[in-house]
Amino acid sequence: MLYSKAHLLDLAGAAQVFYEANSFGTRKYQLHFVSLKESISTEQGLRFAGLRPPEAVPLRKQDMIVVVGVDFKSFVRGEMDAEIEQTASWVIKNYKKGVYLSSICSGALILAKMGLLNGTKCTIHWKCLDYARKKFPRVRFMDSQLYVFDKGIFTSGGMTCGIDMALALVEKWSNPLVSAEIAQEMVINMRRAETQNQKNTFLDFKNHFNPEVYKAQQLLVNNLQSSYTLTHLAADLHMSVRQISRLFKHHTGESIQSIRHKLRLERGEHLLRNTELTLKEIAGQCGYQSPRQFSRIWKAYYGGAPRSQRVFKKSLSE
Repeated sequence: MLYSKAHLLDLAGAAQVFYEANSFGTRKYQLHFVSLKESISTEQGLRFAGLRPPEAVPLRKQDMIVVVGVDFKSFVRGEMDAEIEQTASWVIKNYKKGVYLSSICSGALILAKMGLLNGTKCTIHWKCLDYARKKFPRVRFMDSQLYVFDKGIFTSGGMTCGIDMALALVEKWSNPLVSAEIAQEMVINMRRAETQNQKNTFLDFKNHFNPEVYKAQQLLVNNLQSSYTLTHLAADLHMSVRQISRLFKHHTGESIQSIRHKLRLERGEHLLRNTELTLKEIAGQCGYQSPRQFSRIWKAYYGGAPRSQRVFKKSLSE
């Protein structure tokens, strides 16, 4: 969703992430660029033409409207007020029917002006923070996170944070492996919010570039079920069990089984934090025969019990 004097990087960074995501994994993303005007000028002077009106793009539940950031001073002067007023009903209508909302950088000001952020935790570019808190006192602006997900609304901080948020959304909707692959493709570091685990097994891709081991990691993350054995992995790679085991150890410093446990446990942590599945259901989805086996291996790697990670918040599915 573009408004006059939109920022190029706010648009391009997140769009590039979703564009790259179509090359990895199975979930496909369709990008539509809409605006009240058929043609607009960005703050950097580049002009976009051929933009579609919002109503021309039918949206379904769990699609997402991304509001791109605009020039802060121009917003304060009220230069976008008419555009915001004329598009507010379309945005609000779609949000009410289950379409996700998202903003990058100062785009949160637009959502706040529409009244969509009242009572919602969100973030924004640091330069806009003082103004935003005074102008929209009912909004719960946070300044300690790169991005915030609350009540089906995803907001990110300044400019490049839109990339972080887009990577996190791809991870949520696909898996961490896809996010790591995109980050590598875009030659960027994959950053996480402070409230999330900073250790990420999937980022080990950055430590080597061996194509066989890389493919092995892809196969492991896509086949966490217990029925997928080392013999199956070797067959899919057209290698012997001994050969792939030796390569894996040489390039990652760990055994295949150790990495597989970490992948399964990281999947388990995601499910514990973001779903209401039972421990038995989570164990099954992670490839373990029983909750007891899952808990035993969890304790061996992390200490404590997996139930301590149960912090599911319904707001992400509202």
